[in-house]
Amino acid sequence: MKKSLVVALGLFAVASSAAALAAKPRVAVIEFKDKTQHYDWYRAGQAAQDMLVTELAKSGKYRVIEREQLAAIMQEKNLSLSGDIDPKTAVKAGKLLGVEYIITGALTELGVANRGVRVPSLFGNPSVNVGSQKMDASIDARMINTTTGEIVWADTAKETTSDASVYVAGAGGGVDDKRKLDRVLRPVVVKLVDSMGKASIATSGLGGASDASGVAGKVAKVEGGSVYLNVGAEAGVKEGDTFDVYRVGNVIKDPDTGEVLGSDETKVGRVKITKVMGARLSTASVVSGSGFKPGDMIKN
Repeated sequence: MKKSLVVALGLFAVASSAAALAAKPRVAVIEFKDKTQHYDWYRAGQAAQDMLVTELAKSGKYRVIEREQLAAIMQEKNLSLSGDIDPKTAVKAGKLLGVEYIITGALTELGVANRGVRVPSLFGNPSVNVGSQKMDASIDARMINTTTGEIVWADTAKETTSDASVYVAGAGGGVDDKRKLDRVLRPVVVKLVDSMGKASIATSGLGGASDASGVAGKVAKVEGGSVYLNVGAEAGVKEGDTFDVYRVGNVIKDPDTGEVLGSDETKVGRVKITKVMGARLSTASVVSGSGFKPGDMIKN
């Protein structure tokens, strides 16, 4: 194989990797609401959030904000989000967090059932104590599009785990698993991530590298003659690149089904990258147009 061909294949592999990165939707997982009773000491909602972040990252299909980072951003933006949030709140939060989707949900079942039989010592026979404990968990989750407020995926998953013990004349043993929450919750979360992976979750490339639709991002700040964008080195943006700027208007829905078909877009102008300041930050100058605002979309 010629050296030039090897180099070309290498470059193609790099480009393919960048394209794969671009196709990953940027998501945030907020703490799940615990709708169960008497098990608050488990902090199960936070545990489910942590597990879901981990499993989503492991799947390689999403770009996920880590929980501590999410908490820091929410504190900075004075946001308080958990459990059942309405579409309007999801849209507002999505703009502040810089994500395309918010994943939310609730623990709808988390219970422990204890069963046991005890036979006392009689007529010289030893006492017998047999016990078992079963734990059930169920999670309802959904993903909300932060541009339209539409629920693009929703599912429920459930799992059960149990252990048992036997004691004769006070001697014996069995399984008394103090990690039941992890044992029962993680399989539930894995089922949800698997279900999510089968859904068609689109991405505009927000904050990522260019994909089939090109580099896409938003205006983050306007100050004087400078326009700050939420795309940078991570997206392969370079000084001198130019982008059209659009403002999203009203959502357009199918009058029969209520399905979100798209939205109005008005071209505001065009900007030119003057400096790449970080992985997801660049400054640009105005080439044409005026009245740019944070939230305006850029396209190339």
